[in-house]
Amino acid sequence: MNEEKYVIITTISSFRHRYCVPVSELQKLNMDHPVEPESWAKDCVTMEEVEEFSQEHIGEKIIDSTVLTEDEMLTLFDKDNDYLKNWSKEQKIAHVHRWKSST
Repeated sequence: MNEEKYVIITTISSFRHRYCVPVSELQKLNMDHPVEPESWAKDCVTMEEVEEFSQEHIGEKIIDSTVLTEDEMLTLFDKDNDYLKNWSKEQKIAHVHRWKSST
């Protein structure tokens, strides 16, 4: 009997994000001195203090692929989805077999 094999494809997905910060609000962060608005706004974005203004999906790039045995796939499943570790083997396999996107 041939054991089921699984193809694993690793990708990176890229997005362009924009943020918008009122200069008057940046100045409120330091009332003693004029702020350099672009520098201060960049720091706020770096610190994840700014809500997103917009985003656009740029694309997805395939990084690598490999073929795994069922046991290897289940080990990777648990590693990548630790919150689903308690699923039974049958649940995990059924989940993977629902691979085809409906879109």
